[in-house]
Amino acid sequence: MTADDNPLIDMIENILLTPSSDFYIATILHDPNGGALDPRTIDSVDLGTISLEGVQIGIVIRNLVVRGLSNVQVAFDSEGNPEISVDGDSVTFHAVLPNQQAGYTRPPDVPAVAAAHGDLDVTIAGQPMPPGTILLTISAVQDLKGVFTATEGAGGLSTVEITFTALSVGLDLAAGVMKITVDLATVFKETINHILNQPDMQASFLEKVNAQISSPDVLASLSQVATKARAALGTN
Repeated sequence: MTADDNPLIDMIENILLTPSSDFYIATILHDPNGGALDPRTIDSVDLGTISLEGVQIGIVIRNLVVRGLSNVQVAFDSEGNPEISVDGDSVTFHAVLPNQQAGYTRPPDVPAVAAAHGDLDVTIAGQPMPPGTILLTISAVQDLKGVFTATEGAGGLSTVEITFTALSVGLDLAAGVMKITVDLATVFKETINHILNQPDMQASFLEKVNAQISSPDVLASLSQVATKARAALGTN
């Protein structure tokens, strides 16, 4: 089935691209109450243990608050077509950050670039260091990919149910789009800063964050927020 023979999917494709729609991509990913992707609090990111000249360094990030990932727009391919695909009642979209689409106004609580802050727990040779903090910025997202199904209920467009089944953030880490800064009361602070800004550590961090935002609980919460926007389906 294609969008051409499914008016509901065709409509959803169109309003994902329309800033004035309640179902616009940046709008459904943003919920000030924390129900969508932006903002999103991740309880714990365990980066494991690193061996540095024989010294074991354990790094765990806690209460990581991520903001700004809703500042995206649907990507377009080289021929000017939106990167949205349909398979039955399933819609896959690819989006990029920052959002530069005419007609979109970024909400005051959404930063221009994705940013996060959290608490940092570090152990060195098994000994806990004083609690620290971590800040990070992501200047560009090359591919925020989402997959959802849209199911029309007996009541028509006003009863459409949106169910997210996948969500992930793709970054070009080689381009230096992620910057991590830690503040920790230890002589190892600069070393830890250096370690966390290495491409392999950033890739590990991104993998763990993606595992969190694609968890069943987060997808279910985002589905509820998106489903509440279904009124847009009947008016756009």
